[in-house]
Amino acid sequence: MGMGKKFVMAAATGALTVTGLAATGGTAFAGTDGQQIVIDDSTRRVESIKIQGLDQHGAPATACLTTPGYETRMPGWWWRDSMHFSKWTDKTCGKSGGSWLGSQDEWVPAWQSPDRGDWYYIGIFKNDN
Repeated sequence: MGMGKKFVMAAATGALTVTGLAATGGTAFAGTDGQQIVIDDSTRRVESIKIQGLDQHGAPATACLTTPGYETRMPGWWWRDSMHFSKWTDKTCGKSGGSWLGSQDEWVPAWQSPDRGDWYYIGIFKNDN
């Protein structure tokens, strides 16, 4: 294949990639329609957190996040506004018999300055049990 054809193929592949990314509306634009969250567990007792809140579209969403370390990121999920966190000692948000450690409510901004990125930190500093 000649250099001209290679260039055309590369340009076409790049255009399809950009078109494909633009067509997927499932994620938020960084910092504008919600934030991805990071759980900071300074207690080191929480093994999972049940998260209830609103997604980037303002629709109710629920997830169970396993929190194996001090800092756990939840990529691909975009949250905003009022959120409720239930903390558990097992990795299944209580489904496998873990103990409930309490809950906390947090507010995640739909928008934050682009220089702050699209990660929002939630601190776990105490547990009820």
